[in-house]
Amino acid sequence: MEHEIIYTKNRHWYARIKDGKLVIAIPRLLRYNKKFRDTLIQQWEKLLEKHKKYNHIKTQDQDTVLIFGEEVPKSEFKWDLTKNLKSILLEYITPIVDEYSQKLWKKYSKISVRKAKSKRWSCSSDQKLMFNLNLLHLSTKYVRYVIIHEVCHLKHKNHSKDFWAEVEWFLPNYREIRKEMKKMIVE
Repeated sequence: MEHEIIYTKNRHWYARIKDGKLVIAIPRLLRYNKKFRDTLIQQWEKLLEKHKKYNHIKTQDQDTVLIFGEEVPKSEFKWDLTKNLKSILLEYITPIVDEYSQKLWKKYSKISVRKAKSKRWSCSSDQKLMFNLNLLHLSTKYVRYVIIHEVCHLKHKNHSKDFWAEVEWFLPNYREIRKEMKKMIVE
């Protein structure tokens, strides 16, 4: 994979894959440290090889958008696509969250859908559930797992044995679904 090195004012280095290209940001202070740069590139080339093995899910192209694993023509959306997608996901997840939260006898305070870069989902200490808009592009079995996972956090705020037992009670095959999801990258 092609790479580009940029020099920043930051004190720490980072790397990102942007538009199919590896971008490595190095602090200006290390600009002339060839050994550091070469070591960094070698490490990232190994990670890129690993990255290629993931299942890359393309969320949209010029004419279609992926909704629950199915390609839907963009022409079906009359106004702001992002708002449409958020409302579709919220409409889908709300009754499922209601169902499982009632089974657990736990209430949530709010459900939100956001376009987040790093987080897929979360449950805050004040019982607010947040779901990443990218979930909309996955098939419904993965979305259901995420919903169950977060609803179980309404009762268990950590990943204890009790938490996983609760997830398994609702979804006995959660381990294989979770394993499949770890190999996915939504783009």
